[in-house]
Amino acid sequence: MSNITKKSLLAAGILTALIGGNVAMAADVPAGVQLSDKQTLVRNNGSEVQSLDPHKIEGVPESNVSRDLFEGLLISDVEGHPSPGVAEKWENKDFKVWTFHLRKNAKWSDGTPVTAHDFVYSWQRLANPNTASPYASYLQYGHIANIDDIIAGKKPATDLGVKAIDDNTFEVTLSEPVPYFYKLLVHPSVSPVPKAAVEKFGEKWTQPANIVTNGAYKLKNWVVNERIVLERNTQYWDNDKTVINQVTYLPISSEVTDVNRYRSGEIDMTYNNMPIELFQKLKKEIPNEVRVDPYLCTYYYEINNQKAPFNDVRVRTALKLAMDRDIIVNKVKNQGDLPAYSYTPPYTDGAKLVEPEWFTWSQEKT
Repeated sequence: MSNITKKSLLAAGILTALIGGNVAMAADVPAGVQLSDKQTLVRNNGSEVQSLDPHKIEGVPESNVSRDLFEGLLISDVEGHPSPGVAEKWENKDFKVWTFHLRKNAKWSDGTPVTAHDFVYSWQRLANPNTASPYASYLQYGHIANIDDIIAGKKPATDLGVKAIDDNTFEVTLSEPVPYFYKLLVHPSVSPVPKAAVEKFGEKWTQPANIVTNGAYKLKNWVVNERIVLERNTQYWDNDKTVINQVTYLPISSEVTDVNRYRSGEIDMTYNNMPIELFQKLKKEIPNEVRVDPYLCTYYYEINNQKAPFNDVRVRTALKLAMDRDIIVNKVKNQGDLPAYSYTPPYTDGAKLVEPEWFTWSQEKT
């Protein structure tokens, strides 16, 4: 995905945001880097968020903000690999029983400790059908014990295979061995939520006056359809390495307006989607500010295969073979995309993609 960022900020946190999933998290400042005196970031987030509740969100704009506000057991490092978050270490028994050891200095923004009990409550809330979370099924990917029956309403959420051994030890039992289980835990939906605030304020717990967070930032202000302002969370366990003091998210949906406001100096970082014609122009004019960062997704053309001639598999096959992906990627878009010969993105961890036989065919043969 492509965006543009003010080079003059020279903030390690922004470098992290670009490379590590658009999160303005804590970072090690590289030797020799001169930081700007004013460490603030104004960025476009594409649209207004639907919620700030980790269990109610499902879009990219919401996830961007959520990752700044809440931290799960694991987070993604600058290379996109799972790394310690609230959990400083973990182990497993036969990939079926996973034990996570929480940092003793992990705190909520109100100064109270983040404990294993918070994760028990949060994951049970995520699984509970009454929460109506769009990502309740995410726990099924990890095959957590009893999750299928809980989602189906056959068992209570308290039967979920999670428990607190003590304040700093969180145990998860799966219904079958899942070697990749720990990698699932970087997702925003499995972040902890503050039980006291949720139960006291109900649906209003995410308002600025009520919300309590455990990530690098806390909510300072939220004006719907105008801006979300986050400020440094001094209670965050890695606060000493937080570089950016304030992050402002703007809900600009127009890609052209996004770029224009960037060029006028109103924002420091555009959203990920940039018009092709503007991308090529800006790449020539301000090459040091245009960035292309990997994005785990697949673009495709959708056709109505119920309507002639596309209801004929031979026509669809011919279309597939005739489409020159290299020209589309390298000549038409030229934004760093890779040709897709399967639906699975090549960046998918553990994916072993095999080129189809027709990949090497000449146009004459196709």
